Amino acid sequence: MKHLLPVITTLLCVSFYTQASEPAGKTILARGSVLAVDGDSELQRKLQRRDTVFGVDRITTGEKSKAQFSMSDGGLIALKENSELNIANYEFDSNTQQGSASIELLKGGLRSISGVIKKNGGSYNVKTPVGSIGIRGTHFEVQLVNGDVFLAVWDGAIDLTLKNNDVVSLGHNEAYSFAQITASGEVLTTTRAANVFDQNIVAIDSKSDDDKEESEQSSVAEVIEPEVLDIIETDSGIADVYSEQQFQTVSNASLIDQIAQRQGVFNYQASSFNIDSSAGAVSDFSMMMAVDFDNGTVPDGEISFNDANGNWYAAYSGLINLSKLDLAVTFASHANNKAEGNVEAIFLNDLDTVSGSFNLNEINNPDVNATGSFKLEP
Repeated sequence: MKHLLPVITTLLCVSFYTQASEPAGKTILARGSVLAVDGDSELQRKLQRRDTVFGVDRITTGEKSKAQFSMSDGGLIALKENSELNIANYEFDSNTQQGSASIELLKGGLRSISGVIKKNGGSYNVKTPVGSIGIRGTHFEVQLVNGDVFLAVWDGAIDLTLKNNDVVSLGHNEAYSFAQITASGEVLTTTRAANVFDQNIVAIDSKSDDDKEESEQSSVAEVIEPEVLDIIETDSGIADVYSEQQFQTVSNASLIDQIAQRQGVFNYQASSFNIDSSAGAVSDFSMMMAVDFDNGTVPDGEISFNDANGNWYAAYSGLINLSKLDLAVTFASHANNKAEGNVEAIFLNDLDTVSGSFNLNEINNPDVNATGSFKLEP
């Protein structure tokens, strides 16, 4: 009987823990060592796929480990290896669709796509060693390196309030989308992403962007380190597709499991498409998308076609956000002119089809543009 007491005590603690703490989200990817520690009781548990995370958890990932979490408001948080994240607060009422969230990155790096809380005007902030990030958009990344904080905004915008109350704004409609804040408080802004976001640690060059522009060439070969362009937002051509996906999700509650169970990298190619260009007829359309189900990412994607004025090209990447894909165009061009755009996509047919749309336009001449819809299959 004495041997049963520790087991009963543990079960009672776990039961009390789950009842006293509100669920903040679910684990959809856990590779390697992924642990959660209750901030109140200091109880530790290993996280696996489907496990719940709570509003008092401190989550850590070990060497060569990573994790992704689907939050209660539909947001996504991806933790890199050797990271530590404190979920200080994550409250969401599914009935009122209102809530608030506060998380703190203590070590390593995270990538996040905000959900309904921010969309409906709720408070959502991320604390870092140099200040607090207020979210105005959807898709951003933070990396801590030797006391410095690196920031990247892939879609939307953020406001970083430093400890001296100065505000650094990055992203859409701002002058810069990337920054490095040193441990001493120096702010270095740039239009190019630091290599730290590819796990290669390099400091941001503090020389002016005008100086950089003289040495840059807009070639497809340079898309490994592209100039990241502002993202334009549009609902054109995607509404019906999302309605179809919403119906499928309701009728197939195992979609999360399907994403988690699929392994490896799948290369999707265009099986059907419909393209319109301001220059008239198009030809030679091709589109590919690599989806890495092990890591929950879209590491590589390309669109290419020709119209009367030359070749359109776009490179993009992103994350799997449950039923849909959160994508950002990282480089685009039309003939010899720089371009910008966006790509929207979702999964259909048990992940065997990717369906969506895109919009592209020249930066200096937005009237020169192209739009399209597509279906991709492995």
